[in-house]
Amino acid sequence: MTGTFRRVLVVELLGGFGDVLLVLPAVHALARSHPDAEVTVLTFTPGDVLLAHDPLVARVVATSDHTEGVPRQAVEAELDAAEREGRPYDLIVTTTTYDGIADLCAARARRAVTNLWRHPPADERIDRRFLRLLVADGLVDPTFVDEPLAVTLTAPELTAARARLNFSPSDHLRGGEMARTSPVVLVSGSGMRVKEWPAERWVEFAARAAAQGHPVLTAGAAGSAPVPGTSLLPPGGLRELAANLAVVGEAGGVVVGGDTGPVRLATAVGTRAVALFGPTVAGRYGLDPRLGTSLQGLPGCPVRRPLAITEQECWWSARCPFTDGDPACLADLDVDRVAAAVLGPPENTEVSPPVHPGAPGHPHQRS
Repeated sequence: MTGTFRRVLVVELLGGFGDVLLVLPAVHALARSHPDAEVTVLTFTPGDVLLAHDPLVARVVATSDHTEGVPRQAVEAELDAAEREGRPYDLIVTTTTYDGIADLCAARARRAVTNLWRHPPADERIDRRFLRLLVADGLVDPTFVDEPLAVTLTAPELTAARARLNFSPSDHLRGGEMARTSPVVLVSGSGMRVKEWPAERWVEFAARAAAQGHPVLTAGAAGSAPVPGTSLLPPGGLRELAANLAVVGEAGGVVVGGDTGPVRLATAVGTRAVALFGPTVAGRYGLDPRLGTSLQGLPGCPVRRPLAITEQECWWSARCPFTDGDPACLADLDVDRVAAAVLGPPENTEVSPPVHPGAPGHPHQRS
């Protein structure tokens, strides 16, 4: 690796907290590769809270204002403050290029990486791509090229979540099979209609899971309506959600939903998840296969643009050119296929406890 860095800034201002999770393995790999450096992350709320208590992140700077021009001002303000303190950033890595942010970062640091989106293949996961490019740039030790996604939770947060959910500690998962009483959490919303599985499929799937004996819950905001036949996962902020999902994993449960932040967050806290991909490509946005299964609907869709998803004719309107209604890609994922991935065989055997994040042998263990 080249250079000795005292202060590292990672700028992630693309939008949702799912974007923070995509870059988080790179943040951790940078911190591990430069253990004497102070790593700061500048991002949007509410995703900033997921970095609280992270032993590899020294500071988090957050902005809640997405108004045009304001994110760039937030970057400028942070760089100005660092220089006034006589502690400018040695290295800046940014996933964000709009509004001249990339040029600003390049001009204000001894070393900057502003092209993490360069020459992407259609079948390489984005989080892995970030890591490989940083290794190629000499900024991440190759040892950390497969750094897993991990969100750190505190013992009190987990204790509170166990009290909220009160799942039986004897419910476990092994080899993709679930105990009949293990919980299933549905993430039926995604924030974008184009990425949502048809509502009637959720109802059918929930009924099937319940018939097999699984407690079925819907993850949603306070006051939102759960999928019929399910109860609402206790609402709260992102850290409460993360802790709830971790406890679901402790009970051998599974989280299932579209290409959306809460599903990715489940894997970040050690819980198995199944993600349903339609307009986005599982090969780029898919889950870590160590804890996630990514199902692709309508793989041969002729209007899907893997490297330019926002330019797809269906993206903003959610109008499918093949159905004039629900996206054909997600409708292609039938309940049988999703149930097989989530619930496994109808008859399940007794299984062993999952290894929780931080425990020896877990893919997300920190060393």
